[in-house]
Amino acid sequence: MRPRLLLLRRALAPSPHPTTLRTFAQSTAVRYGARARPQLPFLSVPTSTRAAQRVRYLTTERKAQLKYEIKQGIKYTSYIWIVVACFAACSIAISQEMLERQYPSPHEWSYLTRMRFRGAHCERDQTDPARPTDWLAVMQWIQGAIERLENPKVDGKGLKDAPSDHPPRTKDLRDMPEAWRRGYFEAMMLYAKAAEHLDGWMLDRTRKMVFPADMVVGPSNPKPRPIPAGVQGAPKEEDCEVAYEPADDIYLRLLNTEGLTSRQQMDARLAFASWLEFKGITGPASIVYEEALELAISQRPDLSAEPVDRKTLTLNDAAGLPSANLLTALTAYSTFRARNGDLSSSLPIFVSLLKARRSLPNSEFTVYEPPPPPEDEPTAENITIQLGKKLLAKIMEPPYPPPPPDGSSPPFRDAKSICEEAALSLHIGEILYASNPGSREEGLGWTRDAVDVAEEQLHRLNLSATHKPARTTCRDCLATGLQNWSAMVARLAKEEAARKEAQPKKQSWFGIGLWGHGKEEEDLTRWAAEERVIEERTKRSQGLLEELEPPAWGIASFFRA
Repeated sequence: MRPRLLLLRRALAPSPHPTTLRTFAQSTAVRYGARARPQLPFLSVPTSTRAAQRVRYLTTERKAQLKYEIKQGIKYTSYIWIVVACFAACSIAISQEMLERQYPSPHEWSYLTRMRFRGAHCERDQTDPARPTDWLAVMQWIQGAIERLENPKVDGKGLKDAPSDHPPRTKDLRDMPEAWRRGYFEAMMLYAKAAEHLDGWMLDRTRKMVFPADMVVGPSNPKPRPIPAGVQGAPKEEDCEVAYEPADDIYLRLLNTEGLTSRQQMDARLAFASWLEFKGITGPASIVYEEALELAISQRPDLSAEPVDRKTLTLNDAAGLPSANLLTALTAYSTFRARNGDLSSSLPIFVSLLKARRSLPNSEFTVYEPPPPPEDEPTAENITIQLGKKLLAKIMEPPYPPPPPDGSSPPFRDAKSICEEAALSLHIGEILYASNPGSREEGLGWTRDAVDVAEEQLHRLNLSATHKPARTTCRDCLATGLQNWSAMVARLAKEEAARKEAQPKKQSWFGIGLWGHGKEEEDLTRWAAEERVIEERTKRSQGLLEELEPPAWGIASFFRA
């Protein structure tokens, strides 16, 4: 019995070597086979107890295990990358759908063209205060979109070239759909605006990189501006050429494009005139402003009376209410004349414009809004149908907005029009303050009224998308009004302090200010006190001057800082 227990213990005893480490002197058949030969000492490989034992690491079982692990690793890695790619594709699709609702694009365009169009507008309107707008990115986005629109093999099928007497690359849009024409005009206007910001940029042909003109080293620029960090070497003048099409050529193409509406033609002329004025070319700028004004005057419905007095350029009350195009063009031209020192003729124009805008009909009384249809009783079926419609509205592509008014009819007096009235009051106050020292307080009163109106309108307007243009106009008016008000009062306060120092101090037996001298001291400190009022008013208006986004809600709010 005892020998059998010993043999059983030896059989069940663990192997001194792991199964994965197989020695060259022992085979599997010998160790585990039932009918294997005994291991003879002279057939074994001599080993030393001090030296490390020779072991086979890459066995058949180990190879099979490695193949299995490699296959599993490739499979799960592929699954992970597929999930990441699907998540990225869904994120891009959702972001593009959100941008489409913010910047609608014509449905006739291809998806890549629409994506570039939306990307350019999104970069232009970015509100991150940490970085300015990257106009180079805007140019690349919108230039790619226009190239696809003008390519007959992509999105320009049916697009014709203008006659040979027009500027090169001018197009004829009369055979294209209305939505296509409107989108093309918006793209060209943004293209011209990007060209304004990148005016004079040079392309280094050797490295295919663009640089501002003041960074190029050459005889025309002996003291170049330092290049950005990380760029190897400054560009040389002999290796550079103009990178982008000048803004002047783009505007000339737009002015000669066939198929644009009167409002689009006037907007293109006003933008071109503003660009020429910025470059200091006031003569051609005045001509373009006059062309825009003549275009607006020619669209009058009543041919019996001139809407504008040709001598003073003031509005004629006998001609009826002015059109929206006429109000816009005349305001821009009068502002141009005021900026160039012609204050005497600009003041009556601004007064007539303000009078005409205040006589416009109110939108809430003239625009007929049909009553909403009666709602059915809230049953389970109705709730399901309404939820289904809302879900489809979120998933389906939004319709392209209808065409806006052409500007040939009088506008309504809505929130934006009231803010434009405040802007006209600012112009009148500034002209009165600067033209005559005796009318400074009157000009200051106009400025105060404009600030009050703009601030009141901003308080009334909510954060809906329909009121965004009105909020932008009121915000610009409020910021400019506070700046003008502060500058006017600061100058008056400085003059007040100088008069106070120059005035001899009067003493009285019964003290200063007993017989009316305190009233003089109060008058002398009036403007200094108003300066403190303006500071408090500016601090109070900071929340209105900033475009604050509503707080995030839902699951995404937990992932925002």
